[in-house]
This record gives sequence, structure tokens and C-alpha cells, in this order.
Amino acid sequence: MKSTYKILLLIFTALAFIGCESVVDDLNENPNQLTLDDIDAGLFLNGAELSNIGIQLGSYSRMAGYWSGQLVGYEQTEFERYQYNVTSSTFDWDGYQSVLTPLREIQERTTDNPLLLGISKVVEAHLVGTYASLFGDIPYSEALTDIENPTFDNQTYVFEQLQLLLDEAISELENAEGYGVLEDFIFNGDREKWLESAWTLKARYYTHTKEYSLAYAAALNGISSSENNMMFVPLDITGENSTKNKYYILLESGPYTGTSGSYLEQLLDPTSGVSRNNSKTDETARGLYYTIDQTTGDSNLGIAQELEPQPMITYRENLLILAESGFRTSGFTTGLEHLNTLRAFLNTGSFLNTNFASESYTYEAYTPEDFNAGGIENMDNIDTDDALLREIIEERYVSGFTTFMAFDDTRRLQKTDSDLAVPFPLNVATSTQNVERMLYPEDEILSNTNAPSEPGLFAATEVNQ
Repeated sequence: MKSTYKILLLIFTALAFIGCESVVDDLNENPNQLTLDDIDAGLFLNGAELSNIGIQLGSYSRMAGYWSGQLVGYEQTEFERYQYNVTSSTFDWDGYQSVLTPLREIQERTTDNPLLLGISKVVEAHLVGTYASLFGDIPYSEALTDIENPTFDNQTYVFEQLQLLLDEAISELENAEGYGVLEDFIFNGDREKWLESAWTLKARYYTHTKEYSLAYAAALNGISSSENNMMFVPLDITGENSTKNKYYILLESGPYTGTSGSYLEQLLDPTSGVSRNNSKTDETARGLYYTIDQTTGDSNLGIAQELEPQPMITYRENLLILAESGFRTSGFTTGLEHLNTLRAFLNTGSFLNTNFASESYTYEAYTPEDFNAGGIENMDNIDTDDALLREIIEERYVSGFTTFMAFDDTRRLQKTDSDLAVPFPLNVATSTQNVERMLYPEDEILSNTNAPSEPGLFAATEVNQ
């Protein structure tokens, strides 16, 4: 958490993406001494974005998949994580320095570019919200200040502050027409795409805190098409593996992770006893596209193919927030309408890559009768409303694969809707409950005297109690 190396880190971050010579050409003073003021603040954005991508799509995402029945860890570290054998040394908060430090530098030095300011605040909210969701109480109000031992803000407070930060970002982005940025790896300075992502992120966090009416209102302004998804698009650089799909990179190192034997695989398999396929739903293509073959990276042609884009904030997530929060606040008809909008999108097959676009898939619109007792979505004769909500939650589980959505939902639904949550099995026979949070990093515990006692993996965070 301490910022001892802030200046060196920022300079390194900027120079990683630009030529040093071009920066120092116009220096009037010592040409061999580069300072932060000599670097345009906009040059810090790419480094912050790429570091955030690494966190959103890295080991935390895999652990979330292990702990929600979507992925299986097969060997070494990944197998230990799959079996819940983690310690505080497994985790880190490197994002405070690699993401927040350059973003704060942008915010402190930018006075006349609302586009750059707005983007920086969306990226900050994305990182900090992920940390708050995964860990619970975290340092935020005193993070990256001169305070040696920042306090841990409670989780609810952090989400409240992030909603305010996103409000600022939205206001700035709405007033940023005609402005540009030097670099933007994610959206290349597209104001509308950043604006829609900000609204969907607000909707996501209101869903976390169970403020469903606010989630619905935010999602109405959220990502409006799959073309506006926030994705990591891998780079094809000869001889450079680090720019490829994150699953591909891991699998090129060994047979560590995959989907074989996962509950997600069974849901999509038309022959399994828990299959979600029915007369209106054919998941064959999605099941094949989602398959992660642990043998090698090159054996994967779908979601783990070396250049396959990876989702972070998406149109599908936004539609499913509208479906769930709309159902919870406005009723059955609203929820079904938004679910069917998603199914119409899925029925285009555009979410598949070309390797699987010719495989069979069907997502016909559901009718209210499908959720009545004995209907294709209610074969166990539960309440009609519950049957629809269960299907929305299950679709979130499937559509959210490789993101944190399934892990977030599992914890969110435990107290009030556990009977409707996706019933994936635990990974260890002796386990009795699902993981509720990740462990505070060892470095933070040892260096910050204000760090609380570690609650453990199975202690629910504040918003899920």
C-alpha cells in the first residue's frame, strides 16, 4: 500500500509504451534527468488499463471460476486453489500501485480534458469495485496518501464512494464530445463506449448491494450492443506470448486448468442429467465454444484460443441486470421481456467465433406458459415467479463465464435466494460451504497496522450478510 516507488513506477509505466527519446527532446534542463512533469499525463492511461486487464482476467478470475463450478484446476498451484488450499500469500493488491497510482497522476494533473478524466475514473471504479467485491473491507479513502497505515473502509462505504466516482465519470464523459486522448488500449478514446460501460458498472455494483431499482435505472443507460463490450483484445506479436489470451498463456505453460468435469460443462451438455437444453434451447455451440482443453494452449479454438477476446463488462451482463432487477422491481413481464432480448441476441450466434458459428444453437423466445408448473422451465412445479428468476440467474451463470459474475451471484444469493442459485457441487468432499471471499494479502497484513484480523474464506462480506 505504501507509495515509496511511485515516481519510478509511473515513469516506467509511461516509457513502456512510448519512446524515451520523444519525451526528452524538448527538455530545457538536464536532458538526462526525466521527471513526471516531463511526461504527458495521458501517457499513463495505457499502462493502467493493461494492469487492470491483468487483474480482472488473471488468477482471481480463475479462482472465482474454481469456486463456482465453472472451471477445474488440474495440476500444481491451480489444483491447490481448486481445492481451496490458499493462504494470504496467494493474493496481492498490486493494482493499488500499477493501476491506481497512474490513474491518480492523471486525475491530479488533468484540468482541461474531461474525456481523459472520465476514462480514468471508470478504470479506477472497475479495479476498486472488483477488490471490494472479492475481499470485503479494503483501504480506499486513505489509500495512496501519505498515511503510513491506511484504514480499511467497510465494503458498503466503498461501493457508495464508487457510485459517486462513476457519477463524476459520467458527467465528464457526457461533456467530453470533441476531446481526444493520446492512448487508450480499450476503446481508443470512444466516449460513448466508455459512457455505457460506466453505467453498466454502476448497475453491477447496485446489484452487488441489492439495490435493484437503482441497478435497473442504471442498466437502462448501459451497454447497448455487443459492439460496445469492454473486452481485452489480445495482440498478435511475433515471439511475444504475454499479449495473448490469458487462458492460452497459462495452458502453454502446462495442463493447469480447463472445463472438463465442471458443472458448467454439464449444464451445457444435452445428455447430462442437469442439462439446461430444452425444446427452445440448444446449447451445443456454446458448450463447444466454452470448452477449455487443458492439454495445450494450441488445442483450444474457442474461448481460450490465443487471440480470442476476453470479456470484462458486456452487453449480455447489462441485459441480464435488466432482466433480474426488472423482475425484482417491476415483475414477471419486465423480467421476461429483457431475458428474451438476451435470447434474441444469443440466437444470432454473434457471440461465437468462426470456429463454432456453424454448430447448432437455438434460443427461441420464452412465453409465460414455459414457467408455469410443468412447463419446460418449471418441470419441478415451483412458483412461476421463482421459475423465471431461477432461469435468469442460471443464464447469468452461463453468460458470465470467465468473469466474476457466477462467483458474485453465488455469494449474493446465499441468504435470500439460495434455493434459486445454481447448485454446483463443492470441490472437496469434506467441505460444507461455498467460499465467500478472498484472503487479505500477506504483504498488507504485515505492513499495515490497521489491517483487520483475517476473517477467512468462508466469512460473508458485508453486502452478502
